[in-house]
Amino acid sequence: MTQSFTTKLGQWKGSLLAFAVGQPAVQVLNLLTGFLLLRWLSVAEFAMFGVAFAFQSTINQLTDLGFSGSIVALAGERGTEPAWLGRYLRSARHYRGRMMLVTLVVASVVFPLLTWRQEWGVGTKLLLFGAIALAVVFQGRVLYGSPLLVHRRLRSYYQPQIVSAALRLCMCLGLHLTGMLSGWTAAWLGTLALGFVGLYYRRAARDCVQEPAASVPEANREMLSYLAPMIPGVAFGAIQGQLTVAIITLFGSTERIAEVSALGRIGQIFLLLSAFNAVMIEPYIARLPEQMLPRRYVQILGGAFVLAVVIGAVGFRFPRPLLWLLGSKYAGLERETGWIVASACVNYFISVMWTMHAARRWVYWWNTVVYISALVLVQVGCAITLDLSQTMGVIWFSLITALTVLGVQIANGAYGFMRGIKKGPAG
Repeated sequence: MTQSFTTKLGQWKGSLLAFAVGQPAVQVLNLLTGFLLLRWLSVAEFAMFGVAFAFQSTINQLTDLGFSGSIVALAGERGTEPAWLGRYLRSARHYRGRMMLVTLVVASVVFPLLTWRQEWGVGTKLLLFGAIALAVVFQGRVLYGSPLLVHRRLRSYYQPQIVSAALRLCMCLGLHLTGMLSGWTAAWLGTLALGFVGLYYRRAARDCVQEPAASVPEANREMLSYLAPMIPGVAFGAIQGQLTVAIITLFGSTERIAEVSALGRIGQIFLLLSAFNAVMIEPYIARLPEQMLPRRYVQILGGAFVLAVVIGAVGFRFPRPLLWLLGSKYAGLERETGWIVASACVNYFISVMWTMHAARRWVYWWNTVVYISALVLVQVGCAITLDLSQTMGVIWFSLITALTVLGVQIANGAYGFMRGIKKGPAG
């Protein structure tokens, strides 16, 4: 048993060390940039940046629809074979490219409608939308990070992220010192940083993936079959993920938009843990033998629960340090801080469950139907009973939504175990 543990530790220590160094470095740089932008930008300018960031996240998820995330799960145990991995990466690009054309056309109509009430000027809105659209294009190149994760080349995975995050921070500082920092320039710096990462990934992954010249129909069908029950839920969830910002943009003032966007930054304390899902948990669970799954599932979920409870308690008991990070303009949001942390805790726990369910292909049509139906009913009730023009009303809306999703995911996990795994992790 000692020999086995030593062997496993030797296999994982390099990856764990790279993650332990790389991911915190990326997160610290990005968090520092985000919190400095809160201090450097006026309330109105940060509202612009917050809306652009939320809209970009939604459009990117609607473009991707799970294609990039399915690469690791579909490749499974054969993921280290370059040609086999290349089949699925090419399929993901195939579908993502077609979806991008659709979503950007739709976005060009929705974005002006969403920001209609905000007096930001036509030129500023065009600059914001340009940053959003180009970021979605660049995100397609980030697909090449999947081969690096499969091969556990975490140094190559994190190096460009660290460099781009550092450069972005320096550029924001430079623009701030020269008086040129604004909501749209901050959005463009984020887009250019994403483009740098995508370009590096494509070059770094050349020797561990071999893409066919054209997508393989069989792989396309397999990917679509795997994602079909998931796509409606992913599309619905993409809109849900940034619905709070959309609601406050439609019904609230610029000040309320800035408050909701600023409080959303507090939720980034979970980004390090969420990144662990994709970098370590998903590849591990996807390759795990069936007989070992129940024990590992409970262990991982138990650890996530303890972390979420501890962080949630800290958020309610000690909100002032978190508010200090946001700056003096948002110092009056002490009550809201505890509840936004609670909502983030629930969402983190959901993300851990979803990562393991997707890695094991526990994707069912009934889950999608229940997920969408339950959220629509709950959110209609919230819209009737809550004041969504106020920050606290939007936070309650977010928390109730998260608890509803958690209930659906618990049911999905129970069904997955009861049904048994008919297909292995490699399909």
